[in-house]
Amino acid sequence: MGYREITVQRGFTLIELIIVLMLMGLISTIVLTNSSFLQKYDSDQIEAYRNFINYLSEESALTQKSTAWFIGSGSQSIASFQNGKWHSENLSSSLYPSINQTTQFRDSEGSIFSWQDARENPFLVFYPSGQSSGGSIELDQNFTIEIDMFSSVAIVSQDQ
Repeated sequence: MGYREITVQRGFTLIELIIVLMLMGLISTIVLTNSSFLQKYDSDQIEAYRNFINYLSEESALTQKSTAWFIGSGSQSIASFQNGKWHSENLSSSLYPSINQTTQFRDSEGSIFSWQDARENPFLVFYPSGQSSGGSIELDQNFTIEIDMFSSVAIVSQDQ
């Protein structure tokens, strides 16, 4: 043949392209569906609550005073028990966990309340012995943080 040789390059057919796009869509759907669980579990909220509860437990043991975490009326604070009453402690607001409006709390008496509810009683009390009053924090309908009487924190998934 001469210099005008025609070369035929084989490309992808329309059916092959559609199959590849369908497979990519199926795989991305599976990944996105399964990662929603990981996003909730790996949220900064859980770790922030865990760190704050550990901090309060250690603070109580180090100062040899009962320490309480008060939540309600749109705010949170800590206080130590001295001379028969609670005395508010100054703590940087950056140390407190951020609380969503939908978060539900259950104290040791079984009372369920939210961030907005007016309350005078503490949510959790930590004793110098390392024990606590216990309670739970329901972050959403899938995850609950359980605090037992030994100040241990456990994450419970409602999906199981």
